[in-house]
Amino acid sequence: MYPQRCLFREKLLKAVGQLLLLLLLLILPLATFAHGSANAHITLTESERQWLQQRGNLITVGIAFVPPHTLTQDGNGDYHGVAMDFLSLLEKKLPLDFKTQFYPSYSDLLRGAEAGEVDIVFAASSTPERQKYLLFTSPYTFLSNKIFVRKTSQSYKTLDDLSGKSVAVIQGTAVAEHLRIFKPNIKLLELKNSRDLMLALSSGDVDAAISVVASAWWHIKREGISNLDVSGDTNFSYAVRFGVRKELPFLVDVLEKGLYSISSNERDDIHRRWLHPELSGVINKDLVYRYGSIIFAFLIIALLLFGSFSIRRLRREVAQRQDVEAALRISEERFELAIRGTNDGIWDWNTATDALYLAPRFLEILGYRAPDDGLEWHGTETWLERIHPKDRQKVRSAVREHVKNHELLDIRYRVRGQQENWLWVRMRGQAQWNPAGRAIRLCGSITDITESKRSEDEVRRLAYFDQLTGVANRERFKLILQRAVHKLNTQGEPFAVMLVDLDRFKQVNDSLGHRVGDMLLCRVAELIKAALPPSGFLGRLDGDEFAVLLDTPASNIEVIGWAEHLQKELIQPMVLDGHDLRISASMGISYWTEGTATIEQAMEYADIALSEVKREQQGSYRFHENRMSQRIYENTLLAKDLEKAPYNGELFLVFQPQVALQRQAVIGCEALLRWQHPDRGVIPPAVFIPLAEERGLIHQVGRWVLYESCRQARSWLDQGVSFGGIGVNISSLQLLAQGFFEQVKDALELHQLPGSLLELEITETVLVQDIRQAELVMNRLRALGIRFSIDDFGTGYSSLLYLQRLPIGRLKLAQEFVRDTLLSSGSQGQNEAVVAAALQLGKNLNIPVIAEGIETFAQFDWLRERGCDEGQGYLFAKPMMATDFSAFVHDVESFGILPQPADSAGTEIKSH
Repeated sequence: MYPQRCLFREKLLKAVGQLLLLLLLLILPLATFAHGSANAHITLTESERQWLQQRGNLITVGIAFVPPHTLTQDGNGDYHGVAMDFLSLLEKKLPLDFKTQFYPSYSDLLRGAEAGEVDIVFAASSTPERQKYLLFTSPYTFLSNKIFVRKTSQSYKTLDDLSGKSVAVIQGTAVAEHLRIFKPNIKLLELKNSRDLMLALSSGDVDAAISVVASAWWHIKREGISNLDVSGDTNFSYAVRFGVRKELPFLVDVLEKGLYSISSNERDDIHRRWLHPELSGVINKDLVYRYGSIIFAFLIIALLLFGSFSIRRLRREVAQRQDVEAALRISEERFELAIRGTNDGIWDWNTATDALYLAPRFLEILGYRAPDDGLEWHGTETWLERIHPKDRQKVRSAVREHVKNHELLDIRYRVRGQQENWLWVRMRGQAQWNPAGRAIRLCGSITDITESKRSEDEVRRLAYFDQLTGVANRERFKLILQRAVHKLNTQGEPFAVMLVDLDRFKQVNDSLGHRVGDMLLCRVAELIKAALPPSGFLGRLDGDEFAVLLDTPASNIEVIGWAEHLQKELIQPMVLDGHDLRISASMGISYWTEGTATIEQAMEYADIALSEVKREQQGSYRFHENRMSQRIYENTLLAKDLEKAPYNGELFLVFQPQVALQRQAVIGCEALLRWQHPDRGVIPPAVFIPLAEERGLIHQVGRWVLYESCRQARSWLDQGVSFGGIGVNISSLQLLAQGFFEQVKDALELHQLPGSLLELEITETVLVQDIRQAELVMNRLRALGIRFSIDDFGTGYSSLLYLQRLPIGRLKLAQEFVRDTLLSSGSQGQNEAVVAAALQLGKNLNIPVIAEGIETFAQFDWLRERGCDEGQGYLFAKPMMATDFSAFVHDVESFGILPQPADSAGTEIKSH
């Protein structure tokens, strides 16, 4: 009996070994084919191949533990994550051999890259500092930075809300550099990694933390932290690239080709694997038991088949059969325990009889009370009817491909439960084929992944969708735009990007509150989304700015049609929270039909067009034109020159006298800025002053004007010149800027100038922006003796409110009104009533009025007769240099303020 039993076991082991060998022979060719086809479509130039051969195809990659780029480490010590999976794909597709060099932290890695220790930085965002020693590839992914807070603490939606708060960031990252430069009021605590950030925030060491969602979520789950949540968005995302030493431009070109060869499916697989913490794919014991049980089931089936062929021998060997049956019972018990441990539902489909067996756990997942021995259905139609209509064809195709081509059967879909609710399940299975190659049986399992799917959707929503409106955020819009750019560059398919900016949205926020403003943004998102064609895509970039992508428009006529349609929808009246609102939108359009483009170019061109339309005609739309970019380029060059002008001695002041019309005496002067450009000559203030305000240079230029005016006034005092006082024009940006009061006080103290001799001229536009802040600063300056005047009175936000609240010392009547008061021939002009009303208003409020632009004797006489207090204009003198002004004051004391008329009519003038 013993030898016969051993012989049976040897035959059994031999049959199992042959079956495993057959499966191995089937798998190896497929793996070899998959590996060999990866490099088929990438072509390197002869120069690139020679360069790689010289290096032996060896490239050194610097890495550090930075989730999600490096998230796990296998038994060989190799790291895996977003960046590492992209590098692995590139290594398969390109003739490259990557050698990794690990650094203890990301900041150490950057220092090593700057020192030339590595060829590639595995994950880097392009910053001005890093561009000094690195070249960068196109982005291979986009990661948004979110604001994390404790669930019991205050919520912060934007970076502005974090002013004065302590915030934890990762040391050496681009977001840390961004915050140091643009948000200096935030107190930064720079830590080593995202884990330290989450622990510091959880323990209350900081008010908030800023990190990438996937990385933070991974550490939160790993450390068992439960008191943190996402509070807001920084609107700052990493365009993650590979950084390459500047000395290796060939390597950048090779990597670019590799990145372009990576398909959308391959990218999506990597994103799903690492950017969604709930689907991390970490192997656990349950998973080992689950697959082990399936493999063990196949062995049992093989044993049963072999037993059917040997039934005659088994009858003669009763004792041996009893042993086998006992072993089989033990195996079945183990199999049942393993299945219960995996918590999966088993199914078994006999294709010959069309009988579908469902195990008890299978039915429990659907919400049914299951019989102990399960349930058997005849046919699969009952099950297919429970599958979601949109997923039904996907399931049929997956089963068909598995049976026909032996493709892996692993699919996720929705199925209707007993409570008529939709459940997400993951179905895996394996077919059994007969010698003729026909599938005779399919067996597998389903797993309830509803909660995992919800977590995945939540992480995706936080990473790629705007939390207020629900539409795509900047990062997701860039990902969709990247596909359109790729199709243009490779297939010549056109696209258009439209940036939509709401006009006067700030007034809605300021007057009705942020709640109504948020409601307005949600309504606008709904209107745009409903108005777009099926191929259109909508995203919210920031604040009140939306972006629209039109994929493959037939022509610019179609783009114009959609732009006008959107504007028509947006101007319709709407009622929000009981308020009647009417808005308009300005649109900048970037339309691409040929050539090559980048994401940055497409967005930049649309932004330039948007700036143009807001400057010229709000509520309209403009297509980007090369002249716009040329104007931006010229303004950039001019701004650079203007930035250096105060230090190069190119700026100078001229002074126009101001006179008392009744006494005919000099009472002061206005300091006017001029710019003598070394190449372009004298540039008018109307050109460079708006440019200075637009580029943020007005504070630097305005400071120079203020200090130079005070210096000149001090010089006149020392020379004994009775100049009366000096007026300096102040931009609204200066007046409302922090530290302006201290700056003016310092200028007076530096030159020992009494405040009563300084007058600051402001425009009415400052009062629209922030009248409360303006009132606070002006009252503090008034306490120093400084006077204020409203420049160009009557052309802006004319309101009696600010005349009562603010310490206004003079009203400067705009020269547009004065010049048209009386024509040069002495005939009646158009604005006499306006000027007379302004003079009467000043008299009633006891505020002197100075008329600008007096050019004729007739205007002078007319203004004097109506009680105008003061004036300035070409009738008395044009703007002049400081030395000429001193001489002018001396001449006036001898000859009077008025020049001699050139003719008897007294309308033409001669200078002194």
